[in-house]
Amino acid sequence: MSANLPPAYFEADRKFRGAKSVPEKIAALQEMTSATPKHKGTDHLRAELRSRMARLMADLAKPKTTGSGPQPFSLGKEGAGQAILIGLPNSGKSQLLASLTGAAAKVAAYPFTTQVPQPGMVRYQNVGIQLVDTPAINDQDMQTRLFSLLRNTDLLVAVADLSVDAVRQMEELLAELDRWGYRLLGPGEEPDQHGSRVEKPALLVGSKADAPGGLDQWGRLEAAFASRLDTTMVSAWEDVGLDDLSEGMFLALGLVRVYTKAPGQAASYESPIVLTRGSNVQDAAASLHKDWGRKLKYSLLWGSGKFDGQRVGRDYVVSDGDVLEFHL
Repeated sequence: MSANLPPAYFEADRKFRGAKSVPEKIAALQEMTSATPKHKGTDHLRAELRSRMARLMADLAKPKTTGSGPQPFSLGKEGAGQAILIGLPNSGKSQLLASLTGAAAKVAAYPFTTQVPQPGMVRYQNVGIQLVDTPAINDQDMQTRLFSLLRNTDLLVAVADLSVDAVRQMEELLAELDRWGYRLLGPGEEPDQHGSRVEKPALLVGSKADAPGGLDQWGRLEAAFASRLDTTMVSAWEDVGLDDLSEGMFLALGLVRVYTKAPGQAASYESPIVLTRGSNVQDAAASLHKDWGRKLKYSLLWGSGKFDGQRVGRDYVVSDGDVLEFHL
């Protein structure tokens, strides 16, 4: 079957061949993919386009070494999940990191203050979530390394400053993400397994709500984006909305906490087993010891069952707050 490609495909192919930078190549490949009709005759071509995109993205993920010292953009994950703050200069990311985690972030009124990723740990109840401040997303000297870091994170927290035109900022931020082949996922939205873009769960945050006109800017930001992204308004200086943001990160990461108890004893609620939503009893057992998942016969359940102490099998899907008593 003939591919029967439209003129838009060949125009995008011309752009790809003339591209000199990674984002230009990614953008051209996206255009080629969008212009390619979906039928049997284009299956091989679409697979080749996805392969080329994957190779480009893999190149971005490779840290650029400049010596034998530690590479700040090769940041290991810690806690139950990793969330990365992204935004334009002076959007309030660094103050958010400092207020939420206590990390010694560099906060200043001049732009491009943050030059390397700065991690901290947010506590949501009894769970730690790694939060990372990053250089401004439009800092061209940082972009290759920054987008390598974003590619491997669990959650993106997009920050817009409510003291200025927040809608314009968010549009610029989304355009920059699009240029590098990224798309933000809203609540309940699943990534396209066959797509060419990097798709990440995301929260949209309006910062500096205490600024003059901040509430008006928040109303415009919500009207523009709340239909497709989870949105939260915060003021780091006045401690407004920070708890809501911590909870929003926990929910957006798709996490559930499961607690354990020994027969005849009370459950311990200090150190939960943290799993992804959709995990089952066997997953919970295996997270404590790999042999437990194999040896598990059944579990008694307190929480999401029909009654306390309900006997459940290894395939039972757990909910946040469940208590399990394993029987091997």
